[in-house]
Amino acid sequence: MRLALLSYSHHGRSLGRVARSLGHEITGVMDGEEEPRRALEREFECPAFATAAACLDGCTVDAAVVAGKHIEMPGHIMACVDRRIPYLVDKPFADCAARLRPVAEASERYGVFSALTLPNRASVTIALVQQMIDDGSLGELVLYNSRLNNGPPSRYDGKPSAWHNDASVSGGGCWAVEASHGLDTFLDLVGDQEVVAVSGVMSNALHRRAVEDSAIGVLRARDGATGIVETGYCYPSGARSGDHFFRFVGTKATVIQQYDSEGGFLIEVHTPEGVRVSRDIGHGERMERIVDEALTALAEGRPFTPGIGEAVRILEAQDAVYACARSS
Repeated sequence: MRLALLSYSHHGRSLGRVARSLGHEITGVMDGEEEPRRALEREFECPAFATAAACLDGCTVDAAVVAGKHIEMPGHIMACVDRRIPYLVDKPFADCAARLRPVAEASERYGVFSALTLPNRASVTIALVQQMIDDGSLGELVLYNSRLNNGPPSRYDGKPSAWHNDASVSGGGCWAVEASHGLDTFLDLVGDQEVVAVSGVMSNALHRRAVEDSAIGVLRARDGATGIVETGYCYPSGARSGDHFFRFVGTKATVIQQYDSEGGFLIEVHTPEGVRVSRDIGHGERMERIVDEALTALAEGRPFTPGIGEAVRILEAQDAVYACARSS
């Protein structure tokens, strides 16, 4: 497919590289700032534009890859919807649900296909847990934990994505930037039932920046399943990419994903009969798989899950946890 890449910031450039490695052509790039825009132009050797509308109008595209600043993302998506161009969207989608919701409604009203880059969906762990829920071997899901604790906020300083540390652009700190992954997995597993935020704790105690560097949200599904989602910028810089963990507690079994001593992902299935251990694929392979599946769906003109509707639901849960924290 011929793709427009809308914005460098956050994962835009890396997503463009993944798409190109999968055989797609980047025919136009866009960023509102000159330096990142020129970097994309050199990287992909194609015309560069300052706005999403100019990019989509100025080159021939079959779909768009949308990344960038939280508060600008809905505008980029709306430019695609106005032109009926299908799109693949990187998280965090927007700074709040209210900003994204009208765009999502327009996309669905006009039948513009959408897809989200949420690599947990391509992991072996999540597929295993879903299979165990479906075949009854997990029992009922009663407790879910996820932790996505990355390096310090200084990793954004001096880079095109420095706005991550500006809450007026990003909507917050680690919770606004990283919570979508853990929230998506919980919402996906509990299905369409109502989910409410029970509590939220935000802290900037480690780095003393204006944005939070650790955050915990507790959610409850209507059937009683509890989700505890933790995000952070608390991992020591330079060691590994971060500290990542999953736990799924069912009435018959527990599934845990955690690092081994070499930084690979171990999957442990704990039952009364013992513990089974297997391995998951890495983050890079997960991202490549989800991008490949999403772009294939867009090329074939068929719906993909997760789509823009799921993005709104994630942001609603994210906003609700922020509201809990701010009220206490």
